[in-house]
Amino acid sequence: MTKAITGQYECQHSSGIGLDYFTSRVDRLTIYANGRFLLVQQDRSRVANAAQSLLRGQQATATAVETRREGTYTQQNTVLLLHFDDGTQERGQVSGNSEGLQLGSNFFNKVSDSTLLPPTQRMKKDMDDIAKGLKIASTIGGIAFKAAKTIHETIQPSQTPEAPQSTSSVQPASNQHRSDVQAQATQAQARPPQSAPPEQPPPAVQPPVTRSSATTQGYAQAIFCDQCGARCRPGKRFCNQCGARLD
Repeated sequence: MTKAITGQYECQHSSGIGLDYFTSRVDRLTIYANGRFLLVQQDRSRVANAAQSLLRGQQATATAVETRREGTYTQQNTVLLLHFDDGTQERGQVSGNSEGLQLGSNFFNKVSDSTLLPPTQRMKKDMDDIAKGLKIASTIGGIAFKAAKTIHETIQPSQTPEAPQSTSSVQPASNQHRSDVQAQATQAQARPPQSAPPEQPPPAVQPPVTRSSATTQGYAQAIFCDQCGARCRPGKRFCNQCGARLD
């Protein structure tokens, strides 16, 4: 007795490198009991989609790019006719035990009699592939980290000896400054000292005289030093206190 044709069918386009969840394409055909069907075709693998997103400058995503097509179907013995809502038709051939059907160049295996719940084996295989993918990604990340650390440790010692070069570049400027200071000191020593104003002998002590009109006139004509304020006699050219020149 032929089994009911309703259920879920899958056609896997394997890449041959494993981790089919990431590297392969899976087309799904669901045939409902009400005469409707749903065909979901995966355009690219998740890895190819992520790579294309990066090339376009977009954020990488593991979402599968799919095309959904719906319609009605009719069955005549082992012949299945799919009438798509867009007006196209496609003919399929059901296998003798109803465990699969040939649709064009692709063969769809029946993976579940239910049209609502996802296939158990498919979910288990996808979870295994995801776990392996995460483990591989973790291993690659660890290797990349170790490689980056090794490169950093290799470059760091080669950059360390360059530090004295920067100090040596400052050293000539310091030596130049020191040379300038020494040259200024030498010029100061070679420059002849400025002649100091001749010292005037202390004024002779005059005996006290009585204040007369002449003496009063002398006080009136006395001059004072502009530098120290000392009083000087008229006619003096230099101050007796500080030696400054009197105008």
